[in-house]
Amino acid sequence: MQPAAEAQNSLSLERKLKLHEARESIIGRLASNLPTSINLDSFLQVIVAELGQMMEVDRCDIIKLTPDGELSVSHEWRASDNVPSSVEMRIPMDVETLSQHLDVRKPIKLDDTSAPDLDHKIRFFAKSLGTRSLLVVPVVLDDEVLGLIGLHHTRTTRHWFDEEVAFLVSIATQLAIGYQYTRIYTDKKREAETTNALLEIANALNARSDFGEVTSAVLERALSLVGADYSALGVLDADENRISLAAFKAAPHAVTDNVRGLIEAHGQSLDVTEYPAAVDILSQGKTMKLHESDLPLPLRIMFNATLGGRAALIAPVRIAGHAFGLLGFVWSEPRDRFKDHEVALCEGIADQIGTALERDHLSAEIMRLKSALHERYGEDRIIGQAVAIRRAIELALNVADTQTSVLIQGESGTGKELVANLIHFNSGREDQPYIKLNCGAIPETLLESELFGHEKGAFTDARARRSGRFE
Repeated sequence: MQPAAEAQNSLSLERKLKLHEARESIIGRLASNLPTSINLDSFLQVIVAELGQMMEVDRCDIIKLTPDGELSVSHEWRASDNVPSSVEMRIPMDVETLSQHLDVRKPIKLDDTSAPDLDHKIRFFAKSLGTRSLLVVPVVLDDEVLGLIGLHHTRTTRHWFDEEVAFLVSIATQLAIGYQYTRIYTDKKREAETTNALLEIANALNARSDFGEVTSAVLERALSLVGADYSALGVLDADENRISLAAFKAAPHAVTDNVRGLIEAHGQSLDVTEYPAAVDILSQGKTMKLHESDLPLPLRIMFNATLGGRAALIAPVRIAGHAFGLLGFVWSEPRDRFKDHEVALCEGIADQIGTALERDHLSAEIMRLKSALHERYGEDRIIGQAVAIRRAIELALNVADTQTSVLIQGESGTGKELVANLIHFNSGREDQPYIKLNCGAIPETLLESELFGHEKGAFTDARARRSGRFE
């Protein structure tokens, strides 16, 4: 049986599945709605409502930073009108003061804000929000705290599970991407054509579910947008030591024979540890702006002759702030220094691909969890609506969590093993050994030894002690 302390520190399988599905839903909405509307305000209002209901809290809000460094509640959802509202409230403590008492770049988890050992400034911060139990996760973009997501229990304490914190961190990461797109749209209105093309790429991402098809379509559209000769996407393997070519696209006018020959000669997978520049991009999470004039002569010759490049942009493909791949664009003609909005555009495309990659990972994880849940609760595997079948299932579930022995009778092929599975996986002892034994296949003379074991020398040929199935 699972220890009580361990059970209290982990979520149920059903709860984990719901969190994964909710995260995929929010990521999908961000990918489909944000790039076409760029209305972050209405999106945030929907998000706080979904998070509040999903996490079963009294209040969920977005705490934004004002230009003068103060904290203010901008969006809010309340479980009922009885929960005190804090929307538009300014918290009488600035970020600098709060940062002296805790790291605002990391999740803040306070199960009980009235705990006597709590720092007085932190207690004051929680009291100003009118909360008894608090979970706050920062929305961070490039080490800059854009705001905070807050979950509150206003009257009772609550234990915040690590899985719940990780779920909220993932949502905060997606909101940071939303903020990033809003900044691009707001600050670069004069780049209307570029912005529209970026939205087309987002639509291409949303129009397909297969990751291979998505990346191929995105790279094709991105090439025409940025004017590069060719583009390549590499994705790290599970050990993060090798990077594999996931997609390669060239413009119609580009000459890429040497590059394709290089790929054929060395394969589509490289040991990334042999390329320090690539390791730096992945570890630091910053885009590399490469011009031939910046390279030593030997590397410049290789860059020009082998890769056909005169300039390049290489951006990390990130999921939750961690780089999982590289997106590169190469130009075969000399060009001026890259402008900030060009770099931001390439990073935005890389982030969109990261969203698609995470969605692909989440879909696989949801399928795994659903499969595990299906195995644990075998009721869905018992086909039949007859009264006798439904009665047998009901009886099995009634005795599952008792300490009694159960005898299941029935002719061959009627589903005795399925009912036994149902009892075991709903018994509270599902993590304990579950031994299946076909007694009919064991000769009568060996049955006692098989079940209870025997000692060395107990009978002829008993050369060693043997544990039985009951042991």
